Parts: sequence; structure tokens; C-alpha cells
Amino acid sequence: MFELSDGLYLLVGVSFITSFMTAAIGVGGGIGLLAVMPQFIPISAVVPVHGLIQMVSNGSRFVFDYKSAKVEILPRYVIGCLVGAFIGYFFIGKFPEQYLSLILGFFILAITWTKIVSRLGFVFKNFAIVGFFQTFLSLFVAVTGLISQPILMKMNINKNEVIVTHAMQMSVLHGLKVAAFVIAGFAFMDYANLILIMITASTLGSYLGGFLRDRISQRVGAMLLKAGVTFFGLKMIFDHFFNGM
Repeated sequence: MFELSDGLYLLVGVSFITSFMTAAIGVGGGIGLLAVMPQFIPISAVVPVHGLIQMVSNGSRFVFDYKSAKVEILPRYVIGCLVGAFIGYFFIGKFPEQYLSLILGFFILAITWTKIVSRLGFVFKNFAIVGFFQTFLSLFVAVTGLISQPILMKMNINKNEVIVTHAMQMSVLHGLKVAAFVIAGFAFMDYANLILIMITASTLGSYLGGFLRDRISQRVGAMLLKAGVTFFGLKMIFDHFFNGM
């Protein structure tokens, strides 16, 4: 059983804050939590434990405001995620990761700031394809949620619908990722005490963040969401050049 120390309780606070932030403006929670976790738990446990926390955090965000979700996209997305998880399982521990952050960062910026979605609509608006790549890549880089967020933003739906639909997608993605790690033999029970406290904090953050989201105007919320996606896309590029040296 993983022992909690005073320093590890910082993870509980970060779980709350990042979940609150994502529920309020729709972006940043997954990456924010991932940036802190390697300082406190073994690097080999970061991706699976992060995936479980994010599964619960996003699932609670969806449950609290499920009427805003575009559930019609879910069947195709789930099919893509299932295929991505199945194929990705065979690559766990074998996939070259050094350029993924760079590629994903540029890809996210391109989707957000160019017309690539409208010009290649079949590829990027087909959520089976999106689900496949997100789930496959999430087994290696942990935070691939930003891939679908800019696509949702191009669908001309309001910020609440973007945030809750994205939470619905991510709860599926992280759920399948956790299943893949269970099958691969990762011992989640070794971290049960930490996980239980963190998912409680993240669920509370989702609930309270939803109240703040309702008090942010559609225009401001959309601007914050786009700015947040852009910031974290740039951060992924930055991390490749400066953290990988």
C-alpha cells in the first residue's frame, strides 16, 4: 500500500483545483494535475493513476450537467476508443514517446486556429477516428483530451455543451485506458488510499466549478476556453524542447 506523507496531500489540493478549473472554463485540469504528480509518485504509476483520477473527475462533470452533452456523438466515439484501447494495449511500454508532445502541440494549435477542421471535415469530424487516436495516444502521453476539444469548439455549440460533451468523451477514454492498464497488470490497489482521497477532491471540484461556469458569459467562456487550449498546446511544444533536453 502506498504511504501518504504530508507532501502528498498537496496532490489532493491540486486534484480539487484542477477539477474545479476544468469544470468552470473547460480546460487545464488534466495537464495541471499531470505536471504535479511525477514529483510525488513513481513515474511508472503516473499515467495509470492519472487516468483513473481523470475518469472519475470527468465522469462527475458529465453527471452533474448531463443534459448539456451531445450524446449523439457517443456511439461512434466509443467504437473508436475501443479499437484504440485494444491496439494500444499491445504497444504499452514499447512506443517511442519523444516526439509525441511536439506533434500533439502543433496539431492542437492547427485545429484551434486554422480551418483544417472544415477543410478535412470527414477526418476530424468523424468521432470514431478522433476516439481511436485519443485513446491510443493516451496510453503513452496521458493528456490527449485537447485533441477533441478544438473540434467540439468548431461545431457551433455553446461553451456548456463543449465542456460537458468533452467530459463525457474523456470519461469513456480514461475508463478504457484504466481497463487496459488493469489487463496489463498495473496494481491500482497499491495506490488505493491516495486514489480515494484524490477522486473525492476532484468530484467536489467538478461540482463547485459547475456553479462558476454558469456565471461566466458565453462570450467570455468561449474566449477563456480557446485561450486555455492555445496555452496548453504551446506548453506541449515548449516541454518537448526544454524538458526533453
